[in-house]
Formats: sequence, structure tokens, C-alpha cells
Amino acid sequence: MEKDNSEEGEILHSLFARKIVRISDSLVVKKGPDLRAHEVSNLRFVAANTTIPVPKVHDVQYENGKVTAIIMDNMPGKRLDELSVAEQLRDYITQLRNLKGTYIGGADGGTAITDKYISIEGGPFESERMFKKWILEDLAPGLPGIYQHFAEHALTNDHEIFFTHSDFATRNILVDDSDSGKCEVTAILDWEWSGWYQEYWEYYKAYRNLLPMPDWPDYLVRIFPPKYEKEYIAMSWLSGFGRS
Repeated sequence: MEKDNSEEGEILHSLFARKIVRISDSLVVKKGPDLRAHEVSNLRFVAANTTIPVPKVHDVQYENGKVTAIIMDNMPGKRLDELSVAEQLRDYITQLRNLKGTYIGGADGGTAITDKYISIEGGPFESERMFKKWILEDLAPGLPGIYQHFAEHALTNDHEIFFTHSDFATRNILVDDSDSGKCEVTAILDWEWSGWYQEYWEYYKAYRNLLPMPDWPDYLVRIFPPKYEKEYIAMSWLSGFGRS
């Protein structure tokens, strides 16, 4: 494993300026210049309301009023792109979708985030109508008028709101096959982009993460049967005009 020069430990994962560093057998620290405080709220909310295995947060470090490090449990297991489970994941997603909300945004009134790589944050929003207006203005600000008309009609305002992981991908799912050869989910990680979103959001975000594992699209169908086709096409089309 690569060594982290700023703090002794193994770098378990890195993406852009962010790192997950193991600082002891039982703890890791997530570090970066632009971590979001409501990831902590999201983790604690999921731990309190579901049986989904998530890391326990032990400490949060700030610099100039911004979160720079989150110290949490070091969760056991291998990444899902090395092993395979589906039934447990389907159960955990069902638990999330049994948590119904009244606004769109992060836990404890956190902001909504449209995308993980070019993050556009806003809200929270009291209604899906307000969220859609924000999407059209901020996600695709240069959208021509006639295309905005199509988008407004493709994305309706009658969806339920569920608690959503928003980054359901192989790299964020840990599994263990050490006992009797049976795979078990040991953790679902990275709740930074999670929150209360309309019912199609989990599908849309998950099906945008198809590249890391060759058979992931077929595997994902077992967890998210095809649904919300119109919304997926509309959001994917909108992202081509915008900043995400």
C-alpha cells in the first residue's frame, strides 16, 4: 500500500485530493480540502434508522470552519468488484426506500448535490418543483428554450422522496467471503452525496456508474430492476448540456 506522507498510515483509496488513510487497525481518516459536513449527519442517520453496516464516526476535524478530516471505523471486507452479492444489497436499498422524506437535500437540512465530480450544491428544497427549477437553471444553464420545454415535461413533480445513497458503485461496497465461502456485505461507504431525493434519483445515479466492473450493468439489474426510464433519459440528456 502507498504511504501517506502527511500522516503515518496506508492509503486505502484516493480520488483527486481526497484520501482514505488507515491510521490504526480499527480506524481510518477521510481527508481532503472540501469534505462536506453533512456526510457525518448522513452516516449517523443511516446507522440509527437501518441495519445497513456503515462506519461509526469518532471525530471530525475542522480548519477555517471547513471539514478537513473525518475519523471513522475501519470496516472489514473486500470491494464488491472482487466478489459478488445481490440479495443483501437489495434488502439495504429497500430499507433506504422505506425512509420517506418531505424535502430534497441532505440529512438534517443539508444541501442537495447534483453531481460528484463537478459538484453543484443548492437548497434544501421544499418541493420537487423547486428542485427541478434549480436543475434546469444550474445544471444546464445554457439550455435553449425549446429544450427546456421538453425537459420540464419529462421530469414531473409527482415523485415520492426517499433517503438515497447517490453513489451506489462497486468501490463503495465492501464484502467478505472468509466464513464458509459465503459472501456477506460488511459495509456500504461514502455517504457524502446522500440525502433525501426523488424516487428515481438512486436509479439514475447508480446506472451512471457502469464502467468499473465489466458485468456491473447486468449485476445492477438484480438490485435495481429497470424503471424510471423517462427520468433517466431526461437527466442523462440534461447533463450533456450542463456542468456535470
